[in-house]
Amino acid sequence: MKQRSWTVFPSLRGVLIGVQVVLIVMMLAGGVCLVVGAKTLVDSRRFMATATAADAVVADVAGVVEQVRRESGDNWYYEDATIYHPVLRFVTAHEQAVQFQAREGSEDPLAYRVGDSVRILYDPANPRAARLDTWSGRWGEGIVLGAIGLALVLIPAVILLFVIGPRSRAARRPSR
Repeated sequence: MKQRSWTVFPSLRGVLIGVQVVLIVMMLAGGVCLVVGAKTLVDSRRFMATATAADAVVADVAGVVEQVRRESGDNWYYEDATIYHPVLRFVTAHEQAVQFQAREGSEDPLAYRVGDSVRILYDPANPRAARLDTWSGRWGEGIVLGAIGLALVLIPAVILLFVIGPRSRAARRPSR
């Protein structure tokens, strides 16, 4: 009499392989996010090493329609929202007047008002490469990308090693 393997539903083997492929693709995407996040942090560190601080004045506030993630209970969705980005004007150490639109913004139209003073950092070699002197302006993008990448690598790895791995190894063992 031939003994059966532990697999109760042999037709699900293809599903298991599909899940493994999806998890591996997630890990690869996470690796890309980790690399891009690390590069962004290195670039930020280089920028910070040469950046000069200055006080800028809000010359205008530009409303830009962007996709924003919303949550309602356990559900989340995207919708269009107007994000208000300050248009800043400052004078460099070499008396050059520069105006730029900050990447950071707010949904609150009163977060930045014309005439407000804002601390910025700029590259003396390229003053238009300026950013707000905030934590998110310095490190935010790299930290967020790195955290997403880390999650996309670790969670599938744990699932593959501790949940799927033992079962697929048991399924490959020859029956006695």
